[in-house]
Amino acid sequence: MLAAGCTTVIGGPLHRGFVESASAIVAIDPGRCRVSTLQQAATLMAVNERAHVDLNDAELGYEPAILGATDCPFFTGPGGEHFTVATSLVGSRTFPSYLRAMRRADLADDSRFATAAARRANFAELHRIVQNWILTFADVGALDAQLDEAKIAFGEVRSLKQVSEMEWAEYWGAVQEVSDRNGGSYRLPGRPWHFSGEKLDPLGEPAFQGEHNREVFAELGLGEAEIDGYAASGALVSASLPEGHGE
Repeated sequence: MLAAGCTTVIGGPLHRGFVESASAIVAIDPGRCRVSTLQQAATLMAVNERAHVDLNDAELGYEPAILGATDCPFFTGPGGEHFTVATSLVGSRTFPSYLRAMRRADLADDSRFATAAARRANFAELHRIVQNWILTFADVGALDAQLDEAKIAFGEVRSLKQVSEMEWAEYWGAVQEVSDRNGGSYRLPGRPWHFSGEKLDPLGEPAFQGEHNREVFAELGLGEAEIDGYAASGALVSASLPEGHGE
């Protein structure tokens, strides 16, 4: 039974390339529970920025379907940072934002960049112009201020290791260290959820492949001889355990 105020995640089957997962959030009303379900595949459709285009067979020509999240350029910052800008260089609604940020109104009259089709055809040159402008800044903070003035948002692209070393990761417990049961340890992703009314236990030690074969099959009612037979035939597979560990 589900306890009052608990939250559980229920995994579903593979479906059309998606892993459907449902979050069942249980809240107690007077005398009964309410369960809400959320499917991942349906969520991906609901938040997809191209939905209005793809579901209605809209023809946009060379214009990007959205403001830039799937058509965003990547740049290198003054200090070697790698970042992406969530504003399209191609779109007719967003291209003027770059001209305002760079103080380059003259580019609006450049035939290479006059239309979305032209900007897409000459994207490498347009990207080079913006990249060279970016490198004129002393640091990424000054660049951010200039982009913000033109309402252009950007985000640094970090590796998973870099994210794990951020102050946020320590606060959230995004990485936890667990024993490898052989004198060392592993760093593993922590749980992505927190609960206001309960503190979660740390991640447990990992089991070795097949370590609990006998225990599990014994619980299912198989005898030692039958389990030995499955192991001998190769149906039950187990890894070699480090010295000091037994099945």
